[in-house]
Amino acid sequence: MAIHAVAYDLTFPQEYNAFYECLESYPHIHVMDSLWLVQTEGESGDLRDQLLTHIHKGDALFVSRMNQDWAGAGTQCGDWLKATERQWHRAAQASIAK
Repeated sequence: MAIHAVAYDLTFPQEYNAFYECLESYPHIHVMDSLWLVQTEGESGDLRDQLLTHIHKGDALFVSRMNQDWAGAGTQCGDWLKATERQWHRAAQASIAK
């Protein structure tokens, strides 16, 4: 499993129900107005391609795989990222044990 940051600028935010439903179909947290963190089994490009089908040509979309070197302030995402459901913790622990 991977955690991806999804950032976007949408021209007509009220017209993007399918975009938001796609994000919500994954384990996620809505971090800031235009930033979500989602947990998927795919790569960044896979998630980008899926989301692209729900936005307009003039919109902007950025998807990046996160790692455990993150920092934040004034957000609610810390507990979500540290939760045992975020399986990247297990992968990191396994590599430390080797």
